[in-house]
Amino acid sequence: MALDLSALGTSKNFIAGLQQNSNPASSAPSNKLGQTDFLRLLTTQLQNQDPSKPMDPTSFVTDLTQMNQLESTNSMNDSIMAMTRGFQAMQTLQASSLIGKNVQAVGSELSHTSGKPTDIRLSLAQSLTDVKVIISDGQGIVKELSAGDLPSGDKTVSWDGKDDVGAIRDSGQYELTVYGTDAKGDLQSINTIVPSKVNSISVNKDGSMTLTLATGERVSMDAVREISS
Repeated sequence: MALDLSALGTSKNFIAGLQQNSNPASSAPSNKLGQTDFLRLLTTQLQNQDPSKPMDPTSFVTDLTQMNQLESTNSMNDSIMAMTRGFQAMQTLQASSLIGKNVQAVGSELSHTSGKPTDIRLSLAQSLTDVKVIISDGQGIVKELSAGDLPSGDKTVSWDGKDDVGAIRDSGQYELTVYGTDAKGDLQSINTIVPSKVNSISVNKDGSMTLTLATGERVSMDAVREISS
């Protein structure tokens, strides 16, 4: 049965009363000490001070200054947080435009089309010798390519789509592992830049973006090197 508020006088006051009763926290006194409350406390102290031992007015000024600085800091923090949220919202909106775009991103999942050669782009942070490119799937190693000695920078290695016994491999996703030997004789991993399409974008708790590629691999926004339609 509906409640007829017309017979209860001013309905706004009635509803406000219900809201207060249903939410005690809303009618509870605030525990926050503001500048007005601080001044009221100082005035009360002055009115009730011992005339023979008056309080030092310098301490009042110091306390009031500290209160002003605290309120200014809190206000500035609130403004910074609001700006940060606005920036993150704008960044998310801009990042959403990447959905459906073709990208070149640092990743380890390679999409291969059967019967066609696939280029594998390497990104070397330093010169390395005896560079190896390992292509594998869920069953193990498919092909091992030798790229020789390579200087730092981006280099491209081509895979003809055949495995180690010369069989043509099916279309699908393959895992890349690339490494080389540095001047000290230590093995160093090498980043690979793979072509793919952006399927979706997620926002992390820290505000950073994570892209989910068509291969299923998830990479950070910083991993993207090129974007095309």
